This record gives sequence, structure tokens and C-alpha cells, in this order.
Amino acid sequence: MLNLIKNELIKVFKRKNIYILLFIGIIIIIGYNIFQRIINSNVDISKQYQRAYTNDKLYLENYDQLNIKDTREEIEERLALNSENNNSQMPSDARILLMKVFNNFDIIIVFILIYLASTIISEELGSGTIKNVLSKPHTRTKILFSKIITNILIVIGIVSLIVIFQYILGGLLFGFDSYSLEAIRYNNYTKMIERTNLVKYIIILVLSKMPMYLLITGISLLFGLITNNMALNILISLGIYLISK
Repeated sequence: MLNLIKNELIKVFKRKNIYILLFIGIIIIIGYNIFQRIINSNVDISKQYQRAYTNDKLYLENYDQLNIKDTREEIEERLALNSENNNSQMPSDARILLMKVFNNFDIIIVFILIYLASTIISEELGSGTIKNVLSKPHTRTKILFSKIITNILIVIGIVSLIVIFQYILGGLLFGFDSYSLEAIRYNNYTKMIERTNLVKYIIILVLSKMPMYLLITGISLLFGLITNNMALNILISLGIYLISK
């Protein structure tokens, strides 16, 4: 089994397309961070915070009369956080961007995972290399499980890469000092503001995202077995992800 997984990983890392997708993803992340740095370079944070607080308060008071895309809970969350920090220093952008890494770059992670899961079988079927694998003394179950485990390892690797890259990039652009502060979040169930260690918060965030990433990967792998059409597999899997959002 270990040799099969090793061979699957080697085949993945030999693909040029995966490096192209990772490069495009990194460029998008860098561009987004630089854009955030530029638009926030000359912004009076305290005034911006007060303006947001005032607007949200008006939105909540007239919610039934206004056509607002945000839910009442989302507005209440922002109000609570703004009220908590209204007279204190705003958190640094580096911490905020790290806390929102999946909100901002979820689609990049999902697309790469869908591409890999959709092609890990279909490309072998198309090129005929699957015959070489089946001719070796391994059961089809072991071969399939090796591909599933490989995809799980890739999910963990890509998610870790994106988080670490955002941590370093955000720190370089906005300063690493904010990472020593706690993560602040609003709990919709308790209606209370909660403070959590930033590392603990990110770990919980990653673990909460993993089931969805693994499910999307599994769906893509399944369609790869059924249709043997890479483009169709990607479109279907991406469509399922977008609908579920």
C-alpha cells in the first residue's frame, strides 16, 4: 500500500498543470494581499469602524423595510464586534486576513482539489497507463484506496500551504505583531463575543473545512470513475460546490 501511495504522489508531482495551478493561486493571493495593503495604507481605521457601526445600526433598525443581502444575524455579529472594539485599537490586517483565509481563497483550494481528483483516474484511463498498474500484483481495492489516501494527503498539503503562505505574506505586508493577539469571533448561539488563541482558532478552522474538502474530493474521484471525462468531471464537481455555498 505504501509503495502505491508513493507512486501516486510521484505521478501527481510530475504533472506540470499542478504547478501552473499553484502558481496562479499564489499570484491571486499575493495580488489580493497587496490590494488590501494599498487600500488600507491611508485609511483612518477608527473613522471607518465608526461609520460601519453607524450604518449597521441603521440597517438593523430598518431591516424589514430594506432589501439587504446580509442576514440579520450577520449584521448583529458586526454590531457586536464593532461595539466591543469601538474605543479600542483595531486588530491588524495581517490577523484579519489570516482568519479569513478560507473566505478569501476557498475557491482556489477547491478548484485544485477538484482538478487533481478528477484527473487522477481519468488521465490513466485515457493514456492507458492504468493497464500497467492493474497488471501488478495489487488488488483493485488497494489501488483505489491508494488513490483516495493520496488525495487526502494532497488536501492536507494544499490547505497547509495556503495557510502558511498567507501567514508569511500577511506578516511581511502588515507586520507579524498582530499574530500575538487573540482571534475575536461572535458566537451566534450564545450571542456572545469569544476570544480564542489565534493558532487554536486557525486549527479549528482548518479541521472544520476538511470534511467539505474531502467530500468534494470524493465526489470528483467518483465522477472520474463514472464518466472518464475530465472537463465534465470538473464542471460537475465545481457546480456542486458552488450550489452548496
